[in-house]
Amino acid sequence: MVASSNIKTPMMSVPVLNTKKAFRRAKTLRKQLTRVCLAEVLQKVDVVETLRIESYQKLRSFKVTFHFLPPERYRDDKLLTPHQILRYMETRFFRLLLESIKKRTAKLASIAVETRKTTSRDKDLDGPGTAGLDDGEAEGEQETVDDQGEEGDADASDAKRKSKQEEEVDYESEDEDEGDDAGDDQGDEEAEENSQLNTVEESQPEFTEVSVDTRKKQAKTGKGEDSSVHMRVNSVLLSNPAIQKYSFDQQEELWCEVELNLPVSSVHFDLNSVLSTLAQNAVIMETRGLTRCLLSETTTKSGEKQTVLNTEGINMHEIFKYSDILDINKLYSNEVHAMASTYGIEVALKVIEKEIKDVFAVYGIEVDPRHLSLVADYMCFEGIYKPLNRHAIMSNSSPLQQMTFETSYKFLKQATMLGSHDQLASPSACLVVGKVVRGGTGLFDLKQPLQ
Repeated sequence: MVASSNIKTPMMSVPVLNTKKAFRRAKTLRKQLTRVCLAEVLQKVDVVETLRIESYQKLRSFKVTFHFLPPERYRDDKLLTPHQILRYMETRFFRLLLESIKKRTAKLASIAVETRKTTSRDKDLDGPGTAGLDDGEAEGEQETVDDQGEEGDADASDAKRKSKQEEEVDYESEDEDEGDDAGDDQGDEEAEENSQLNTVEESQPEFTEVSVDTRKKQAKTGKGEDSSVHMRVNSVLLSNPAIQKYSFDQQEELWCEVELNLPVSSVHFDLNSVLSTLAQNAVIMETRGLTRCLLSETTTKSGEKQTVLNTEGINMHEIFKYSDILDINKLYSNEVHAMASTYGIEVALKVIEKEIKDVFAVYGIEVDPRHLSLVADYMCFEGIYKPLNRHAIMSNSSPLQQMTFETSYKFLKQATMLGSHDQLASPSACLVVGKVVRGGTGLFDLKQPLQ
């Protein structure tokens, strides 16, 4: 029990009022509160990559076509229209896509490893001697060969030596000189990686000037198009210089197509993987704090059936707006901090008792409610919800009780250095010194007449 304010599975449940109008509106509310990601309404994505040369500059051209599901496929579960999907693509998704491409390119450039073909010098190394190696490398290689030769396994030593040489061939730079040491090689590799990063970042401004001119020419050719469509297309084209063309389904709004021109760099990335990852995380619509909403039917203690709205996530203030269809007085959440801040510490105490009882009930264990109330009272008696661990017990006034819980040496050292005083009022402190605990039969004294 760490009393975390960021639990893994937060949830809320609130009954729906027992009216037909409330039930009908609750169905719409369920769709409204459910989060919708782009991957849930995306049918397929077609990517065509070509290489172009414009104004003496090499460009990678990507023609990406997004095909969306028809509305009848998700109408029952999501309160979403094709127009809203396209608006999200035009105003936000394309910008996120270009940012993801830039991050992926920079990441790959930072970890790129150069390779070179095997030369005649490397082939000579496969022979019995190590004459072609540098002085430092020859010593290390000869030691390895000698150690392996002493083991009497010549075949295994040859295989290990060849594998090591192949690794050196893969990771050494082509421009290495025979007299360079290992420190200079590492410095060269770092300089090359930095130059690749600078190339990725510096190539973007040069490309911006070319693409802006191209976009202006395309904007002049759209005089005959509808004004609203023309404005939407131009807004996408002007949002980023890498976007060269944009078109969409003007009739049913079930697809859109965008053409991206990116400068050619030494790093190659897979646009399909970038799109797949981004589509899973791109949120078209959501209610803050809520991920999913469900309607379920339960039976009350009186035997009546009741419809309950269950949510994954917590946003009580949003639920309070629908008090005309939801029974707000019976709202429940397993997030103790949210219940304490909204309804008070006494409600949080009852939530703790219920959650502990539900955990034991899964295994068929029944615990006396007085034990659960004792734990809940100890966690909330200071007016706040505090954890039941050694960090929370630091606020306890009894040093001996702190020592009997956990980390005895730490609390003993702290009490000694601060000169703490114990009143021997807690049961744990009394047991440490052998004093009768003021509880149970120790609460009273018996007097017996001597005569």
